[in-house]
Parts: sequence; C-alpha cells; structure tokens
Amino acid sequence: MYDLNELQAFVSVMKTGSLRKSAHKLGVSKSTLSRRISHLEGAVNQPLLRRQANQLLANEPGIKFLPYAEAILKTALEGQLAIEELKEEVSGSITLYVHDALVRGWFSGLMFAFLERYPNINMSLKTGHGVSQGSEINDLSIWLGEPTDDRLRAEKIGCLSNGVYASPDYLSLVGGLQCSDDLNSCQWVDLLNSHDEEISLHHAIDGIVRFRLPASRLVVDQHTLQADAVVKGKGVGVLSNFMVAKRLEHHPGVLVRCLDGWQADATPVYLQYPFGHLPKKLQVLIQYLREEGKVFF
Repeated sequence: MYDLNELQAFVSVMKTGSLRKSAHKLGVSKSTLSRRISHLEGAVNQPLLRRQANQLLANEPGIKFLPYAEAILKTALEGQLAIEELKEEVSGSITLYVHDALVRGWFSGLMFAFLERYPNINMSLKTGHGVSQGSEINDLSIWLGEPTDDRLRAEKIGCLSNGVYASPDYLSLVGGLQCSDDLNSCQWVDLLNSHDEEISLHHAIDGIVRFRLPASRLVVDQHTLQADAVVKGKGVGVLSNFMVAKRLEHHPGVLVRCLDGWQADATPVYLQYPFGHLPKKLQVLIQYLREEGKVFF
C-alpha cells in the first residue's frame, strides 16, 4: 500500500517542479518532503523524478505513475468525505424560496413534517413568483416552470399536469363545452406571461390541438388568484390538476374539468441549489423533496 502523504508529496512536486515550493504549500520541511518521495520511489522500486540543477523533472515512470497517484488521492478524499457525512449532524439554518403556487396544498405540510423529523433545523421560508428565485442568498429554491438562473444547479423533481377548468355556474351560462372549438366563445382567465397567444391541448387518441387564446378580460400573476377567479365564474382557465384536487378536498364541486381527456402542457417543478459539495442539512432536505415531488408525475 502507498502512503497518502508520500503520494501527495510526489503529486505536488510533479506540478511545481520544486521541493521548496511544494514544501511551503504542504507545510512541511524540504527534508521531510524529499524523504517522502524517496520512500515512495522505494515502494514502486523505480525513480520517479530526475534531479537537474535546482529542479525536479519528471522521468518516464513518474509521468506514467502520476495519474494513478492522483486517482488514489481522489478516492481517499471521497471516502473521507463520505465518512464525515455519516457523522455530520443534521442541524443549522436553511433559507428557502418557494414558488407561491406550491405553498398551499403541498409545501406547507412538508415543511412542518420536515421540522418535526429534524428538531435541530431552523427554517426561513420566503415565497413569491419573481426573479428572486435564483438569488444566491437562498440555500434552496423550489420553482414552478423553467428556471432562469444558470449560476445554480437545476434539478427537475416533477411535473404538474394541467387541464381546462370552469365553475358549474359558468358552464351553465355558456351551455357546456363539448370540443376545443367551444373555447372560442368563452371568457378566459389567464396567468400573466404564462402563454404566448396559443396553448396546446393534448389527447391520447385525438392528438394535439393548437388553440388561439381569445382576448382575456382578466389576467393575474398568481395561480391562486387565477383559480379564485375561475371559481367565481369569471371564465375558463388552465389549472393544475394536482392543485384543483387539493382545492376540491376542502370545497367540493366548485370547479369542473372541461373537455374530458384533454390536457394542457405540463409545468415542470424544479429544485435550484448551489453547485459543489453541500452540507448534510441540504442533502437531507433535497432527498426529502425528491421523494415528495413524485406526487407531481
């Protein structure tokens, strides 16, 4: 077996070409560094460096051995990190930014369950639907729709299927909806910037229909306000099937699915968090949300 300190000494000198520079970098004396390299050369039974004037130059065995030495050091570091994670306590503060459409009916319950499971965690929760989703002051963002900040890792944990909904009173007023063409005669409750001028409706048998949106008298910027407007009979709208189901649990019959079998484009749900090694508290929360996000598929 090779000594890790000797491998580290060899790799450092291969990169700097200088005992003095490597000794300073590793915090040891030149004599200690030289002794470690000599011991390693004895272990491999080959000289790995060629001494020339005040420099140490790689010879052919040293060049061939370098990638293996680096791989051993990398594996050792990864093993050490894995062991440290096991003993690392799940504690500390976490700052989250959650899309407001996901709070009621989904995240609020998860938040309380997570805090009960990990009593040493403190959580600061911010909600909204603006560009601050990618703010680097947040430890984790839970976003609805495609993320825009490429400085953070984006991981899709689910998709919300969507359908066309209306209130029973509104459907009584317009005489019901039998096909997508009937939407042309309806009032439309739209989300700000959620569509261009068209939406796609998908059917397992009938395929895809592109529907040009009529002019909307009411455009809102929150999913909850959009659903409230549809419930109050202000028109039809594309709503999340998951969120509608949650609303109907508490208010049965306030919304009716239109055009049975037709789906609008799904909306992805993303986690956003920093690149690199994450503290145990974030690793645990991310895995928890991955599991809970399966309800969206």
